[in-house]
Amino acid sequence: MKLSGKLLYFGCFAALAIVAALGLARVGRPSIAVLLVWAALAATLAGAVGLIDRRAWPAALVLLPAGAYLLMRAQAPLPAGAHGLGGQYGFYLAQLRAGAHGYTERTFPFQLAGAGQLKLLLALAVYGATGLASFVALSLRRPLPAIVVFLALLGFSLTVDGAGSVIVLPLAFLFLAGCLLALSRSLERGRGAPTGVAAGAGVAVLAALLALLLLGATPVAASKPWQDWSAWGPLRHSPSRLTFNWMLNFPSLLNPKTNTPVLRVESPIASYWRANALETFTGDAWLSSDSRGRPLTTEGAAGLGTYDIPADGRTPAGTKVAELFKVQSLYTSFLFTGGTPEVVVLGGHEPPAANSAQALRLPRPVGPQFTYVLTSVIPRLKPADLVARGRDYPIDVLADITLPFAGAAGDFTSQEQWRAAMNDSPADREWLGLYQLNRKIVGKATDPYQITLRIEQYLRSRYTYSLAPPPTRYASPYAAFLFDTTVGYCQHFAGAMAALVRFNGIPARVAVGFTTGELVATGKFVVSRNDAHAWVEVYFPDVGWVPFDPTPGDNLPGAGPSSTSAGFVNPYPHDAGADAPAAAGSAPPKLQNLPDPGARKVSGAAGSAAASSGLPRWLPWALGLAVALLAWPFARGAARRRGLRRGSPDRRLRAALALVYAELGDYGIDVPRSQTLEETSGLLREQLDLDATSLTARLDAVLFGGRAADERDLADLARLHADLRRRLRTQQGWLRAVLAGYGLRPATR
Repeated sequence: MKLSGKLLYFGCFAALAIVAALGLARVGRPSIAVLLVWAALAATLAGAVGLIDRRAWPAALVLLPAGAYLLMRAQAPLPAGAHGLGGQYGFYLAQLRAGAHGYTERTFPFQLAGAGQLKLLLALAVYGATGLASFVALSLRRPLPAIVVFLALLGFSLTVDGAGSVIVLPLAFLFLAGCLLALSRSLERGRGAPTGVAAGAGVAVLAALLALLLLGATPVAASKPWQDWSAWGPLRHSPSRLTFNWMLNFPSLLNPKTNTPVLRVESPIASYWRANALETFTGDAWLSSDSRGRPLTTEGAAGLGTYDIPADGRTPAGTKVAELFKVQSLYTSFLFTGGTPEVVVLGGHEPPAANSAQALRLPRPVGPQFTYVLTSVIPRLKPADLVARGRDYPIDVLADITLPFAGAAGDFTSQEQWRAAMNDSPADREWLGLYQLNRKIVGKATDPYQITLRIEQYLRSRYTYSLAPPPTRYASPYAAFLFDTTVGYCQHFAGAMAALVRFNGIPARVAVGFTTGELVATGKFVVSRNDAHAWVEVYFPDVGWVPFDPTPGDNLPGAGPSSTSAGFVNPYPHDAGADAPAAAGSAPPKLQNLPDPGARKVSGAAGSAAASSGLPRWLPWALGLAVALLAWPFARGAARRRGLRRGSPDRRLRAALALVYAELGDYGIDVPRSQTLEETSGLLREQLDLDATSLTARLDAVLFGGRAADERDLADLARLHADLRRRLRTQQGWLRAVLAGYGLRPATR
């Protein structure tokens, strides 16, 4: 290979690696594109040794691991206590495990602020994929497997929830992949690099135009992906079983077609079956910062599995009950609880841990079937228990008032003060309308309970439940829900209410788990996957955390004195305000918790056309294939006849004669190149009773005698071609003629 060709080949590969890295950078916020691009370039250089000299390719096997080590050192410096190779190995293994745990715990797009281990994992994934591709494409000179590796990396980033649609990266990938393939072929054969680039660019441009044509002319509707990346892991379970993760996307979880039972609960009182509480709000998502918690210990004999759960002194007054949970078809690391747990009996498993939100979690997921018993206190509060409680919150609870765009939330006396308190960033500017919306909802209310009720009722009465919110220009799903679409599901309702409550200086968090389920006998409930739910918990001094539910519906347990409780009467009937919602005592809207699958919305203009047509999704593709099959013979014939209309008469005559030979070949009559025109004329006369003697003599004079062709020669040759086609159809039948049009030849004669 020439040096210029190698440099061009290397540059094309490096650009392809950058495209794949930029694609993966889209799965996280804030963007770590710079880190991933540097990782891709480092891997490209480490694997390119064999491009300089084929015999040097083993050096890449040394440079690639060394580069990975340097990347980890740069991204996660070693602590003072990590000595020796064993210490370093243990530290970085723990970092990668923590990153993998962060991957399973978070939802797309990843919130990467403060997530150093997850950023290290993503950077190492880009480095590993690029290093493998670089070794194969540059050192071993095999570009196709490398393109497949990059395609997997780019395809992952283009098929995750929460990442916006983009067309530039796929088109750039097509262009660069075509150039890389053409360059590898041209350089191996000794052809000039510009020729290879031109050929590859031409093929890539045609492929891109074809992709744009198909996407623009065909209604495309999103369907269920073959892989749910948010729940990806080394363990594969049966599709009928559910891996419960409180960061799962609820539209994929709430599916009427897969409404399988996941829990059977025996409890004398209906309740939410709570898994965890999310107290950290990033503006885009609600997260749990204390997901592991403190391991519980047992005072009895080892192996009995009876654990006392330490009380935090913030348990609302209520009824102590015994609850039996039978988990089925469910993989989970959480133990679901009704109310505030005090004792758990769980035999045959590792000890659980209790976090600051009184959620119980096992060290690793278990399932699909196991049983445990809880002693819990289910709150039984009256409105009077929550009125006039003031705002004397414990220090650790005050952390649940913060908002990411304004620090500690509190009383803002004007829109200008609210604007000044916010950071000047695009993400924060989406929340500028929060002050005016809150003023419209809360009015002149000052009591925390009254404020909480108004927010809950406003969302229940003014916003619409749907598992398919319309498209929005907002990056934050909660800002989009509040200020743009006003349509969402339980995560939107609960997250938006918790943010509004915090804006008023009241501690709030989002609880996740399941609603009560179906009552099948006295004190017995069957909970299905479609009962997965998110609601709100609000803190009241000297009472504790109390549940509220802003999501419209009729399948709620009414576990607290909010407006979702049966028979609840608003204690503030005369101070609603002009813009407040209807009285809390009125019945909530009767909206189903499950959507009509036929009314599911599809984002994008093309998707809207597909959703509104009511046609099967496969029909446009079938019609497109049928049109392509019908058009193929005509397109093939037009391509073969293009030489009849261009060039001099001599050139057109040679093209017409070549078409005659091609026509014979389509019907299995193969004419050798060594055969003369006179011999071909005899073949036509013998097999098809077609006399071309006089025309053959004139063609010989043009081809070998120096006579110039004229329009009469071309017209006679065209008539001969027409007669030839007609006689071939008559002799071999219409079926053979159709197959010949597609280029499907029989055995030659």
